[in-house]
Amino acid sequence: MKTVLITGASGGIGKELARQFAYHGYNVCLVARREEQLKQIKEEFADEYKVEVNYLACDITKDPEAVYNFCHENDLEVSVLVNNAGYGDYKNFMSGDLEKLEGMIDLNNKALVALTYYFLKDMKKQGYGQIINVGSVASFMPGPYMAVYYATKSFVMSFSMALREELRKDNIKVSVLCPGPTGSDFWKVADGESSKMVDSIFSRTVTQAAVTGYSLFESGNAYAVDGAVNKAMVVFARHLPLELCARLVGMVQSKVKGKAE
Repeated sequence: MKTVLITGASGGIGKELARQFAYHGYNVCLVARREEQLKQIKEEFADEYKVEVNYLACDITKDPEAVYNFCHENDLEVSVLVNNAGYGDYKNFMSGDLEKLEGMIDLNNKALVALTYYFLKDMKKQGYGQIINVGSVASFMPGPYMAVYYATKSFVMSFSMALREELRKDNIKVSVLCPGPTGSDFWKVADGESSKMVDSIFSRTVTQAAVTGYSLFESGNAYAVDGAVNKAMVVFARHLPLELCARLVGMVQSKVKGKAE
């Protein structure tokens, strides 16, 4: 049976996306750094959904080709690739740590491009496949106090839409899932638990985001924004001059007391 490969699958949206696919009868291959969590998810999903669950604990920024090799060595035919792994950083750009910012680009963009390249070769030979890249509402606007993160998600959208057009006649679809703020570890990792975006009207659960992601898979549409409020925000933002949009996003994204520092 064909396999769905999901990166960043040890928690958050990645884990819930894996659950959605397993629930609908798909075998899944989980990729993340946290091996203990992957083992637990494998046992849970295999028992509850009666599907084949494989996992690989690795850092995809260091050796993305290892994921591709793992699938070939284990005879896994990956028909759906979900590039979900990523993180953000919430603070004024010059207050950030350069190594963390560069690591964000490596994970959110470079690893995504590499994995897409490796698995797309097989999909083209097979004559079918689907790639879902996890972007964000950030894909549609500049984001003060998370400048690099927003830029990486803009890259995801631009890259994905260009690739979708290139593959239009190859029976391979490329789509982008665009969640807003979700109840996951994202804000903790990003040092952004004081942001106004946390527990705001834009917030959704990881399960809601994953359900939207699975619906996107079924429809094959170009992209899907999770949640009515987030959809409205994206429509509004796309009609604003970029400078004004950045100013408004900065106001929304600022800390409860004062701006990010």
